[in-house]
Amino acid sequence: MGRTVTVMNPMGYPPAIEQLGMAPRSGGLTGRPVYLVDCRFDDGDILMQQMQNWFAEHMPEVKTELRRKSGVYTERDPELYDEIKARGGAAIVAVGH
Repeated sequence: MGRTVTVMNPMGYPPAIEQLGMAPRSGGLTGRPVYLVDCRFDDGDILMQQMQNWFAEHMPEVKTELRRKSGVYTERDPELYDEIKARGGAAIVAVGH
């Protein structure tokens, strides 16, 4: 019995962050596409389809575009993001589960 056990704290030291404010509101979505982006994570396509159905039922004046990004969910899709910047009123980028 008289043994000593050393225990380490696994929390670590997170880096300092700069907290940013929310993006300014766009003024409305009517006539501007809302991109629903499936990031290719488990069942993300199902989640985005359900969101598209919700918009169609509750906000039919808002046009949605369901897209699937290229590559895996951890990689950026510069072509799609450039298109969203140029044409989109908003984007919902989400993973499933």
